[in-house]
Amino acid sequence: MDGSKNSIRGLKFALIVARQSGASVIGMNVCSLPIFVKTSASMRNKIRQKSKEIVKEAEVVAQKAQVSFTSMIKVSNNVGSTIVAFAASQRADMIIIGSRGPDPEIELFLGSVANHVVNKSKIPVTVVK
Repeated sequence: MDGSKNSIRGLKFALIVARQSGASVIGMNVCSLPIFVKTSASMRNKIRQKSKEIVKEAEVVAQKAQVSFTSMIKVSNNVGSTIVAFAASQRADMIIIGSRGPDPEIELFLGSVANHVVNKSKIPVTVVK
Protein backbone atom coordinates (compact mmCIF):
# COMPACT_ATOMS: atom_id res chain seq x y z
CA MET A 1 0.00 0.00 0.00
CA ASP A 2 1.55 3.26 -1.08
CA GLY A 3 -1.36 5.65 -0.75
CA SER A 4 -1.94 5.96 -4.50
CA LYS A 5 -5.42 5.67 -6.00
CA ASN A 6 -4.49 2.31 -7.52
CA SER A 7 -3.24 1.10 -4.16
CA ILE A 8 -6.53 2.03 -2.48
CA ARG A 9 -8.47 0.29 -5.27
CA GLY A 10 -6.24 -2.76 -4.77
CA LEU A 11 -6.96 -2.76 -1.05
CA LYS A 12 -10.71 -2.51 -1.63
CA PHE A 13 -10.55 -5.36 -4.14
CA ALA A 14 -8.54 -7.48 -1.69
CA LEU A 15 -11.16 -6.84 0.99
CA ILE A 16 -13.95 -7.94 -1.36
CA VAL A 17 -12.08 -11.13 -2.27
CA ALA A 18 -11.35 -11.82 1.41
CA ARG A 19 -14.94 -11.25 2.48
CA GLN A 20 -16.26 -13.59 -0.24
CA SER A 21 -13.78 -16.34 0.60
CA GLY A 22 -13.58 -15.94 4.38
CA ALA A 23 -9.91 -14.99 4.19
CA SER A 24 -7.93 -12.29 5.93
CA VAL A 25 -5.82 -9.53 4.44
CA ILE A 26 -2.32 -8.40 5.30
CA GLY A 27 -1.75 -4.84 4.13
CA MET A 28 1.87 -3.81 3.90
CA ASN A 29 3.52 -0.48 3.26
CA VAL A 30 7.16 -0.63 2.28
CA CYS A 31 8.86 2.53 3.50
CA SER A 32 11.59 3.29 0.98
CA LEU A 33 14.22 5.75 2.12
CA PRO A 34 16.37 7.50 -0.51
CA ILE A 35 19.68 5.69 -1.00
CA PHE A 36 21.53 8.12 -3.26
CA VAL A 37 20.88 11.20 -1.18
CA LYS A 38 21.91 11.79 2.40
CA THR A 39 18.69 12.20 4.35
CA SER A 40 18.29 14.05 7.58
CA ALA A 41 16.59 12.53 10.60
CA SER A 42 13.74 14.95 10.00
CA MET A 43 13.26 13.72 6.42
CA ARG A 44 13.38 10.07 7.47
CA ASN A 45 10.79 10.78 10.16
CA LYS A 46 8.52 12.47 7.60
CA ILE A 47 8.78 9.44 5.30
CA ARG A 48 8.00 7.07 8.17
CA GLN A 49 5.09 9.27 9.29
CA LYS A 50 3.65 9.15 5.78
CA SER A 51 3.84 5.34 5.91
CA LYS A 52 1.98 5.36 9.22
CA GLU A 53 -0.74 7.57 7.72
CA ILE A 54 -1.14 5.24 4.72
CA VAL A 55 -1.46 2.21 7.00
CA LYS A 56 -3.93 3.99 9.29
CA GLU A 57 -6.13 4.89 6.30
CA ALA A 58 -6.06 1.25 5.18
CA GLU A 59 -7.06 0.08 8.65
CA VAL A 60 -10.11 2.37 8.56
CA VAL A 61 -11.14 1.05 5.13
CA ALA A 62 -10.72 -2.56 6.29
CA GLN A 63 -12.66 -1.96 9.49
CA LYS A 64 -15.58 -0.56 7.49
CA ALA A 65 -15.45 -3.65 5.26
CA GLN A 66 -15.54 -5.88 8.36
CA VAL A 67 -12.67 -8.05 7.13
CA SER A 68 -9.86 -9.43 9.28
CA PHE A 69 -6.94 -7.12 8.50
CA THR A 70 -3.37 -6.91 9.70
CA SER A 71 -1.23 -3.96 8.73
CA MET A 72 2.51 -3.53 8.79
CA ILE A 73 5.31 -1.30 7.66
CA LYS A 74 8.59 -2.67 6.32
CA VAL A 75 11.65 -0.56 5.57
CA SER A 76 13.46 -1.50 2.37
CA ASN A 77 14.92 0.12 -0.70
CA ASN A 78 13.77 -2.78 -2.88
CA VAL A 79 10.00 -2.59 -2.57
CA GLY A 80 9.14 -5.30 -5.11
CA SER A 81 11.51 -7.87 -3.66
CA THR A 82 10.27 -7.11 -0.16
CA ILE A 83 6.66 -7.73 -1.21
CA VAL A 84 7.50 -11.00 -2.97
CA ALA A 85 9.65 -12.31 -0.11
CA PHE A 86 7.10 -11.36 2.55
CA ALA A 87 4.20 -12.98 0.67
CA ALA A 88 6.24 -16.17 0.28
CA SER A 89 7.22 -16.18 3.96
CA GLN A 90 3.56 -15.83 4.97
CA ARG A 91 2.48 -18.54 2.51
CA ALA A 92 0.00 -16.05 1.06
CA ASP A 93 -2.58 -17.34 -1.38
CA MET A 94 -2.21 -14.30 -3.61
CA ILE A 95 -0.79 -10.82 -3.92
CA ILE A 96 -3.08 -7.97 -4.92
CA ILE A 97 -1.21 -4.85 -5.99
CA GLY A 98 -2.06 -1.54 -7.65
CA SER A 99 -0.83 -1.16 -11.21
CA ARG A 100 1.08 2.04 -10.51
CA GLY A 101 2.27 3.87 -7.44
CA PRO A 102 2.13 7.52 -6.55
CA ASP A 103 4.55 8.48 -9.38
CA PRO A 104 2.87 7.18 -12.57
CA GLU A 105 5.31 9.08 -14.78
CA ILE A 106 8.07 6.67 -13.77
CA GLU A 107 6.49 3.76 -15.63
CA LEU A 108 4.03 4.49 -18.40
CA PHE A 109 2.01 1.27 -18.43
CA LEU A 110 2.83 -0.92 -15.46
CA GLY A 111 4.68 0.43 -12.45
CA SER A 112 8.15 -0.86 -11.78
CA VAL A 113 7.14 -2.38 -8.42
CA ALA A 114 4.06 -4.11 -9.86
CA ASN A 115 6.13 -5.33 -12.81
CA HIS A 116 8.76 -6.78 -10.47
CA VAL A 117 6.13 -8.51 -8.33
CA VAL A 118 4.34 -10.00 -11.36
CA ASN A 119 7.59 -11.34 -12.79
CA LYS A 120 9.25 -12.59 -9.60
CA SER A 121 6.39 -13.94 -7.50
CA LYS A 122 5.77 -17.68 -7.48
CA ILE A 123 2.24 -17.14 -6.16
CA PRO A 124 -0.65 -15.62 -8.15
CA VAL A 125 -0.65 -11.83 -8.51
CA THR A 126 -3.67 -9.69 -9.32
CA VAL A 127 -2.90 -6.21 -10.61
CA VAL A 128 -5.63 -3.65 -9.98
CA LYS A 129 -5.90 -0.59 -12.17
